[in-house]
Amino acid sequence: MPSRLLFNRGIKAVAAARLFLNPETSHLKDPFTLPDMEIAVNTLLEACRAGESIGICGDFDVDGLSGTAVVVQTIRSLGGTPLPFIPHREQEGHGVSLTAVHAFREAGARLMVTVDTGTSDVDVIAAAKVMGIATIITDHHIAGPGSIGLPPAVAIVNPHRVTPEQPLSGSGVAFKLAQAACTIAGIPVPADALALAALGTIADSAPLRDDNRIIVRFGLEQLGKTKHPGLRALLDHSRAPAANGRPDTELVSFYLGPRLNSAGRLGDAGPSLRLLISEDLGEAEALASSLDALNSERQRLGEMAWQQAEVQMKSIDRLSGVIVVKCESVQPGLLGPLAGKLCELHRRPAIAMTMTGGAMRASARSVPGFDIHAAIASQSALLERFGGHARAAGFTVRPENVGAVLAGIERHAAWASMNADHAPEIEADCETRLEELGVSMWDFVEAMSPFGEGNPAPLLISRSVQPVSVKTMGSTGKHLRLTIEDNGRAIDAVGFGLGGTTLGIGRVDIAYRLRTNLWAGRLRRELDLKAIRPSA
Repeated sequence: MPSRLLFNRGIKAVAAARLFLNPETSHLKDPFTLPDMEIAVNTLLEACRAGESIGICGDFDVDGLSGTAVVVQTIRSLGGTPLPFIPHREQEGHGVSLTAVHAFREAGARLMVTVDTGTSDVDVIAAAKVMGIATIITDHHIAGPGSIGLPPAVAIVNPHRVTPEQPLSGSGVAFKLAQAACTIAGIPVPADALALAALGTIADSAPLRDDNRIIVRFGLEQLGKTKHPGLRALLDHSRAPAANGRPDTELVSFYLGPRLNSAGRLGDAGPSLRLLISEDLGEAEALASSLDALNSERQRLGEMAWQQAEVQMKSIDRLSGVIVVKCESVQPGLLGPLAGKLCELHRRPAIAMTMTGGAMRASARSVPGFDIHAAIASQSALLERFGGHARAAGFTVRPENVGAVLAGIERHAAWASMNADHAPEIEADCETRLEELGVSMWDFVEAMSPFGEGNPAPLLISRSVQPVSVKTMGSTGKHLRLTIEDNGRAIDAVGFGLGGTTLGIGRVDIAYRLRTNLWAGRLRRELDLKAIRPSA
């Protein structure tokens, strides 16, 4: 096929010449530095130019959903017909399923693109090839130890296959594919693709450096002025009625992300994907309202699971390297947040488990310095399936093997604890006085944003300050609101989760981050307390 060979030969030069089409993305690294990108773009463009239907199989978390939406928008822009498929968490679990492959074949698709998944799905992608479906894998996961090689895909676009690795999220890799394909086609990247990629990058806790930082910075700007019906409705339902201002990583992490995740955590993530690809205002509003209700239900069920965990924590050895709780009648999608809450509260790796379909399903979360995925992978011979990252992973195991698997993970945690540097519980970036916290300080800190994994907001300490107007917030008094004074300077502060702290009657030391709210059109600057204690 001489025409295809000629196209391949000139692809990078054409890409370089057309980067001006998308000025925001010109800051990003060349997408063709990712492995197999040229083959992936060639294959995708040929299918789109022929007007073919193209299957898209994405994961059911925010990263997979937003990346799938990016690929859907891109295929539409290129003239193809996208056929998105998101697996059901409980019925199919993570990864490319045969159900998706059969659905694509029945729809006449001859090409499948995976998003945030696929690297470990050797057998399923081999089956797709036998059925006449070629596969482009876009993923950022690592194939586990003992894997039988890479899948027989026409292209595997995964940043872990190059050195040095690029710490992209799944939606980030999908955006790179969109950037490369649209550049070669001579069209702009779809209008909201960067905002969607930012959602996935933040929600997946990808380190905010290199391309991730650029995606999040410009993506949040794009999100703030979006006209995308789904994103607009999601923003309207996620913000408090009087809140406004530009979106930040906190809004995505604590408000947008949980709503998008709620449907998948309770089973079917289809409504979340439909919201992200909707072009109809009425449909988007109805879907956003439905996700809001599902998020409330997720919170209620999550609280019930937490109550089960709290009972078990009373009998768990406080010297164990890993916290393990086993819950009854808990949806597998709620295990990850439960493990995360245990990990954050007790500063130890945590595993939450439940029995479903005759097997034990588990989600794990870890602390910096302990690779929970590697610990789980060391028990791969006893597992039915597993996957994830250093800080978040999951596995499925037969009941008779649970004890041996947990013992192996515990051994890894014990070795890691012996070799770890035991840093102070709170390590601040700077000690300062309240009178130094002027507008210039806020502006200086804001210039370092966006903040998140790999680029946390500066943590400051002020000593011997006076708390006044102290009160608790929330139905159970869980949170703290007060004013802090020192040398004539007073500033409001809020401490989430600090409502039960004993302050005494004198001065206190505080560790905090600077927090800015735009509420009812008014800019409010306050301290976001992370710790507070009576001064020595």
